[in-house]
Amino acid sequence: MTPLDLTVAPPRSPRETLQGLCMLPRMIDIARAKLPGGNVGDYQIGLGMSGIVFGKLKLECAAFEALVANAADDTAVAAQVCGDRSPADFARLNAFLANVAVKDVPPELAASFLDYYGSGLEPEQKIFDLLESDDAKLRER
Repeated sequence: MTPLDLTVAPPRSPRETLQGLCMLPRMIDIARAKLPGGNVGDYQIGLGMSGIVFGKLKLECAAFEALVANAADDTAVAAQVCGDRSPADFARLNAFLANVAVKDVPPELAASFLDYYGSGLEPEQKIFDLLESDDAKLRER
């Protein structure tokens, strides 16, 4: 795969799906930005929402990054990550991810989360909305 520069354009929306799994296209973009010649900027992978996906799929971040580095395209990554699962198999995980809110940020991530996003966030604000709002700021530059 070709590297991405996430200081120029943000990764895909957390709501975008690949083989029925939300977050997967965004995670691929961030992994591509970590490739030689890429620039990940302020984005991270393996914590927060992507960490939840990795946990549910029983996948290590480093293994995912290696998979992306060696894959021809998104379809190849999805085939490895999703296997025989159908989009319906991811419905529960997608619904869970779409409903994670600021109040759900784990205590071990709370300090860095609030440092980055600010302390004036509504507890019920959805993380997907926050990520998309942050991405929109990069598009406006």
